[in-house]
Amino acid sequence: MNVERLHAIASALRKDLDETSVLEHLQNLVSSLSNQVNQPQHPQYQQQTSQHLSQLLESLSRTVIDDFSPTWQQVLEELEATPITGSRLADSIQEIFAKNQITPSVAQQELQELLNQLQQLSAALDQLLAGFRSLKVGADDLEPGECELGVLVPRTFLDNRLDRFADELDELNKIFSVFAEISIGSRPGFEIKTISSSDLSVYLEVSAIVGACIATAVERIIALYKQLLEIRKLQGELTKQGLEKKNLKGIEDHANGVMEHGIDKLVKDLIGEYLPKGEAGRKNELSVELKYSLKKIANRIDRGFNIEVRMEEPEVDADSSEATEEEQALLKAHSKVSEASQTMQFLRLEGDPILQLTESKPGKSGQ
Repeated sequence: MNVERLHAIASALRKDLDETSVLEHLQNLVSSLSNQVNQPQHPQYQQQTSQHLSQLLESLSRTVIDDFSPTWQQVLEELEATPITGSRLADSIQEIFAKNQITPSVAQQELQELLNQLQQLSAALDQLLAGFRSLKVGADDLEPGECELGVLVPRTFLDNRLDRFADELDELNKIFSVFAEISIGSRPGFEIKTISSSDLSVYLEVSAIVGACIATAVERIIALYKQLLEIRKLQGELTKQGLEKKNLKGIEDHANGVMEHGIDKLVKDLIGEYLPKGEAGRKNELSVELKYSLKKIANRIDRGFNIEVRMEEPEVDADSSEATEEEQALLKAHSKVSEASQTMQFLRLEGDPILQLTESKPGKSGQ
């Protein structure tokens, strides 16, 4: 992660905490519950506790933290902010009340601990952002309507070698170029926005429609792959029990078959939705190329890659009847990316990779 991206994440987190007033609501809840514990004979404190709890949960329902991209979510985890922000905080608070209905003093203590952690996070964010401003460090923000594609490449996939990273970047360019031709009819290439050396992440500028096409594809691939997570875990457990690789072939064949079938359907859906009218002459060729690109994506997700698409909401009135065709396309692309982002998340992988999808036609070494 580079410092400009950390600046953007910290700013977004600070803004969300401010707009939801979650710190204030949690403080009010802790105070009212403390009064309830110390003066149980006064029913108004119990009513205040219920009121402040409702206000806090309502404010957390408006958080945008849950919509952060997968790599942003990973940063929150590294900062140990995930348990005390967004829906995770709401879940923790509801769990505290559920298990301590007859012991409000225990609930008060556990909520106080959450409050302390959130106050520490808030203070740390203020210090961090003040430091960025003092040092004149910019934030890696997106402009309205701007779209970016991010790929995290596991170091283990490359054996931490520069030459293999260079080869993989070339391969990624080939993989995503087919999405560009399908959605905009050409392959203009991708401009590098930023590269992070700490986790080998590369962020590319893409047009909104290309980003939407890639997001749709990755979302569907991940949805298919989630069906295989238990199978992958089971394979890992069987391997630990000493079962030889050759005896696991049936499990691997099933997993590959599920993904192959899903990709075949996905190719038809993407071609039908994104291929511009008048480009039907290359439909068959593009369908074949897209199929192998999707297989490469699936194989890489199985090996720990993360692919995300992030797009800033365009400054277009969605309800305006005067919106141009280009503006309507931007709004549609943003909607697609936003919907897909809820599924495009880091997968907790257990066991060894399970997919061995063919990445090129027989007799060819690449696309």
